[in-house]
Formats: sequence, structure tokens, C-alpha cells
Amino acid sequence: MAGRAPTKRWLKIAEGILGRPTAPLLEESPADWIRGFVAARPGLSLDQDRWGNLIVKYPGARKPKSPPLVLVAHLDHPGFVVTELKGDRAHLEFRGGVRLPHAKRGTSLDFYRHGSTRAIGRGTLTSASAKGGRRPGMLASANARITRGRAEAGGFTMWAFPAYAVRRGRIESRCLDDLLGVAAALATLDEVNRRRPRGAHVWGYFTRAEEIGLFGALAGIRARAIPRNARVLSLETSRALPHAPQGGGVIVRVGDARSLFEPRLMGVLHRFSQELAASDPDFRFQRRLMDGGSCEATAFCAAGYRCGGLAVPLGNYHNMKGLDGGPVGIGAESVAVPDYVSEVKLLLRLAEESSRLPRLEQETQGWVNDLTARAQAALGAAPLRTQGR
Repeated sequence: MAGRAPTKRWLKIAEGILGRPTAPLLEESPADWIRGFVAARPGLSLDQDRWGNLIVKYPGARKPKSPPLVLVAHLDHPGFVVTELKGDRAHLEFRGGVRLPHAKRGTSLDFYRHGSTRAIGRGTLTSASAKGGRRPGMLASANARITRGRAEAGGFTMWAFPAYAVRRGRIESRCLDDLLGVAAALATLDEVNRRRPRGAHVWGYFTRAEEIGLFGALAGIRARAIPRNARVLSLETSRALPHAPQGGGVIVRVGDARSLFEPRLMGVLHRFSQELAASDPDFRFQRRLMDGGSCEATAFCAAGYRCGGLAVPLGNYHNMKGLDGGPVGIGAESVAVPDYVSEVKLLLRLAEESSRLPRLEQETQGWVNDLTARAQAALGAAPLRTQGR
């Protein structure tokens, strides 16, 4: 599994999907890239639920007997929607979670047409407001001046950073959350499609509008787009924390700010992580509670799914610089390349074992049965005796 060739492919997939601009409810461009990705791989198939969430399936031509392993990642990223234009001035509505102090006057913006892949204009932020926002102190709207090209009403705006670059061992992008999670799922599906491991049954479920309230996942759950017996895994880029640093490896995420995830599935993930760490010197992992925010795993767990989570530590979460010290502003997001590579390695191991997951989940609890038998024997041989008064 280790080696330059797979890593190069996995980074190429990341570069491809990160090149597509996106915003909540405006995810057409990355969705189109996924359609092309699947069309080039006959072993995969593509479906779409009634809400526009995409489902990529392996194997595409038949239905295995085992329930699928479903890798969930969202297609959107916090961004602006252009609501009004007056000459070279644009009024913008913000969708997603960014703290108001980070949205400084003069910050550069790129303007996109609905569904476009290239910017049609460039501008700068002239003012920002939290009035009318979902939460106090969070960016809700802004005004901008168009300095080059144009903007379109109904189009959207992203912070003006490169889509993809690798510098000093890190992937940098305007939008890693959560297109890098999408990349990890697609890299796994690509490798499974190449290797054809026996019994593998893997889906990618790519959701819309996560940044404004888990909308795509919640609607898909209600529509039963995912089988109830599936094993579901939410893939996120989560804010790096002192106990979960960049470069420390993929995070086996036991929970988020709202819930703890399914312990049997998480037990298998932890076991596979330990085995990979023992056999592959380049694989690193961290087992952590990432409670800085909520992710789609909470929605699936609340609906009764057997669901867990993985994450990679994210620098400049939601493009916010200075969250942990230093100047406050807007910056490109970053992820350590080894963390992303370790995530794909772990996902591939899980995918290759997907048909055995129900049995493996029981094996992770085997120590309970063994210890229970020993406990009964010991307690039965040494009963508690009542002392006389």
C-alpha cells in the first residue's frame, strides 16, 4: 500500500476536486467533477438522491450480500452569495460559520457564476456585518467592490486563494473543508476499483449544504438514501487542536461537540490503526474527541445508524487565521500531506475488509465475553458470606 505511485494518485485526485469552487447550496462544480471521475471508471456507478446528494458505489454492476461501508463527505464550504449589484458594488450574504473579526476590510474575493469552474471577477471586502446571522458574532453579510471582471446576482464568492498547492509538506487551499474529505473517499474508491478486493462493498455519499446545518445529510437520512444496516463513516477536516496537531496523523474521531460515535465501529477503526502503525512506518494516527464542532456523524448516529468518524487536522479552520494566536484575518486552509495519506491508507484497509465488518465489530468486544466468564467463575468460587451479628 505504501509507495510513491498511490500517494501521487491520491494527491492528483485531491488537486482535481479542490480545483472546483463551491458554496452551500451551490455545489454543481464539484458534483460535475465527481460525475466525470465515475464515468472514467467503469467499475463504479453513480446515483443521486432526490436532494442532489451524490452516491458513488463499488461495485457498480452488482449488489454484494454484505451491507455497504458508506464514506460521507460534504461538497460545500463557507462562502458568500451575491444578492444585489449596483455598478461596481456587490452586496453579499454569507453562508457558513466565520467569526466577524476575521472578515477584514480589503480582504480579496473571487466571484463565480452559478456552476462555473473559473472566477469571472475579483473584488475586495469593504464592510462586513453580523446582523441577522444564525449566531451572535458570526459573519452574516458584507459589501464588496468589484475591481476586475464582474459579478453576477445569484452567483457566489470565495476568498481569493489558490485552489491547490503543496508547500512545506502541507496541502494549502481556499477550500479543504470538506473537499479534501471528498478526495479521500474518491481516492479510496479509485484504489478499490483498481485492486478489486474480494467482497468489498463501498459507497461514497457526497452531501450538500453541510455548512448551514447538515442539510444534505439530514434530508438524505429522511429519504432513506443509505441502507439502515450500512456502516457509515463521516470524513472531515477538523480544526487542529493542541491535543490533535497537524502532522500527528489521521484522527480516529470518537465524537464531536454534540455526540459520541458508535463504539463497535470505532473499535474496528482503532484496531486497524494500531495494526497499520505496527506494519507501516509512515502511517500515523491519533484517537481523539474533536469537540470543536459538529459533523454529519452526529446526524447519522441520531437516526440510529452505526456510524463513526475520521478527520485530518486543519489549519486556518474555515479560512480563519489567528484562532490560536497571531494576527486575526482570513487565510488559506492547510492539511499536512502525511495526515491525508494516512487517512486514505486507513480507509483502504477498512474498505478491503468491508464484508467482514459485522464480524470484526463483534471480535472487538470479545474481551468482554472472556472476562465475563472469568468473573463468573471467580465470584462463584468465592461467594460473599453474610456475617452474623
